[in-house]
Amino acid sequence: MKYFFYTLVVFLKCVFLAYAQQKTTMPIDSVYKEVDRAFELAKKSRYGEAIEISNSLLNYSRNTRDQRLKAKIYNVLGTAHFFAGNDSLSFDFLFKSKDLFIKIKDTSKIIIAYNNIGVNYRYLGNLDESNAYFKKSLELAEKGNSQKDLVHPLYNIGLNLISRNKDTLNDLTEGLMYLKRGEQLAEKFYEHKSIVAEFYETLSFVYNKLGDKEESQAYYDRTIAYANKHNYLDVLAEAHLQRAEIQADKNNFEQAYSTYKKYSLVKDSINSIKQFEKAKQVEANNFIKENKIKLKLIENEKAIQDSVIAKSRVFNIALMVFILMLLLFAFFVFKKNKELKLAKIRAERLSKVKSDFYSEISHELRTPLYAVIELSGLLLKENVNATHKEYLESLKFSGNHLMSLINNVLELNSVESGKMRLQISNFDLKNLISNIIDSLEYALRDSNNSISLKYDSTIPRPIVGDSLKLSQVLINLISNAIKFTNNGHIEIVINKVEDVNDNIKIYFKISDNGLGISLDKQSQIFEDFYQELDKNSKSYKGTGLGLAIVKRMLTAMGSDIQVISKENEGSTFWFELTFQKSTSDSLPNENYKNLLEELQDYTFLVVDDNKINLLVTRKVLDQLKIKSKTVDSGLKAIEIAKNENFDCILMDLHMPEMDGFETTKYIREFNLEVPIVALTAASTEEVENKINDYDIDAYVLKPFIINEFVETINRVIKNKPNTLT
Repeated sequence: MKYFFYTLVVFLKCVFLAYAQQKTTMPIDSVYKEVDRAFELAKKSRYGEAIEISNSLLNYSRNTRDQRLKAKIYNVLGTAHFFAGNDSLSFDFLFKSKDLFIKIKDTSKIIIAYNNIGVNYRYLGNLDESNAYFKKSLELAEKGNSQKDLVHPLYNIGLNLISRNKDTLNDLTEGLMYLKRGEQLAEKFYEHKSIVAEFYETLSFVYNKLGDKEESQAYYDRTIAYANKHNYLDVLAEAHLQRAEIQADKNNFEQAYSTYKKYSLVKDSINSIKQFEKAKQVEANNFIKENKIKLKLIENEKAIQDSVIAKSRVFNIALMVFILMLLLFAFFVFKKNKELKLAKIRAERLSKVKSDFYSEISHELRTPLYAVIELSGLLLKENVNATHKEYLESLKFSGNHLMSLINNVLELNSVESGKMRLQISNFDLKNLISNIIDSLEYALRDSNNSISLKYDSTIPRPIVGDSLKLSQVLINLISNAIKFTNNGHIEIVINKVEDVNDNIKIYFKISDNGLGISLDKQSQIFEDFYQELDKNSKSYKGTGLGLAIVKRMLTAMGSDIQVISKENEGSTFWFELTFQKSTSDSLPNENYKNLLEELQDYTFLVVDDNKINLLVTRKVLDQLKIKSKTVDSGLKAIEIAKNENFDCILMDLHMPEMDGFETTKYIREFNLEVPIVALTAASTEEVENKINDYDIDAYVLKPFIINEFVETINRVIKNKPNTLT
């Protein structure tokens, strides 16, 4: 019965919460908009109107318990009283604003509060106290890693440096550094705000002091245009006055007089605004009255809603009784199905555990295999003696064999979870089968088997299909033939069956003269983990997954596997697949050569915590004539990416302290252009689910095929042309 009562309690809570929300929800969005409007009025010298609006909103905020709203209103009042010349009131409101923002832990607003207090101290002539608050503001902005928050501290520190009584060259140069950095951020984050015009006006002054007359004049012109466009009269007046003084110092008295007249006109406009301040306050009071009327209408509407709710209580009680009856019925149904649901939960949990296990085992096994396969491959290309070459071939074959087993297990999991997907691309079928035969050369020698290929030369090159799954099918079938054949022969036949419009059907046959399969066992060989253990005298028995994976992959590609076999006479497996004709004129191998030439002499950054993998990847890149630098942690990758330019970053995803996803996230904060490719041993599903969220451009699974690696890297770099060096 406890489940029933839990459900009932939850239901009643939902009902009461719904009533509570209807009674407490208040429309405060418009109030926040009025606060922002009052701030803009203060910045445009309409501080009387701003004070009136803010005082009215402050009364409203006391009834809402909204500390953020109250803090913003205090900030507007402090700013408005500053422009009105009421220093003590300005300090009082600004300190209240700062204390509230600290209480609610709003870092951005704390930064603004410190700035405003620092400005007040500057206008009172206390530069030491002013600098102290500006430095607090800058430290908070740097820690918060928000570039927007840096704008006001940079401006004010720069302004203080050039405002000292002794405006030395060092002060001017240091002040210019702060101002130029802040100017770029202001243009980016504060479009249509007065701070942009203030940067222009101050930079005009600095460049004049430094003797750069042309740059000073250019910034003066930008100040006038921006201030006129957005009606920032105080900045406009200050710019004209400053320019008139500069012209007078250069004895250009006629120009100075003309500019001073412009200053006088703007100053008269400001004074006119001040004279009409009371009229504007009346206008503001009327606006406030309109808002009060609107709030009253909202309250009346709410009262009507409460009345409707009260009248509907009887209906609600009846509805609750009906729902209780439904809950009782649901309880009994639930009791009957309890075991089924528990079994389902256990099955889903087991499925998740298995999926997580496959993901982890993929990474743990692929990582060392990457080193084994790639290093043995690299060593085989060097000048080694026959004995060492045999050892290396054995090592590479063992690595490839283990990789094949891992792929079979992972593929089985993807089939069972319904996540198998086809990956369509152009490929050269003849080159694909030749590479497979070459990779199995050691196994053929070990079993003393020979192999032959009969390939239909009329098959187009290239064709379009899933080459990876076809490779796995053929590897499993040929490996199976080698496994059950000793001192024999394996024959591979590939023929064109049908050529219609844009499609081509191809016949594949793999035959051997080995042990064969009895008729009564042929229906079982495609089952998971089945194998003819009593017949196989070899030292390794296998997993019994090869043929099961073959059948499931061919089913996914719209085909089926057929078998003809007799004991002690051998077996023949065959199937047919339909491919599309490629529209490309060049073969993948030719494309690979062209793509590789385009990448040569580029510089890559390789990030991997595994020292062996770093060595392997660097050696592979050296072989491809691609320059590289390596780091073994995410933190080092971020640091070097800040200071150096790379054409591509190869990022390992599984790293301690900071993984590849988090590392990419930090790099993207200062560099959106550099291509980042995940070079990972994790499962495909895990990577695909997360790379787009972290702005990773592509991924390559380790161990990788060189052709596919080069094609992926080239495609990613071309998609970001600004990164090419």
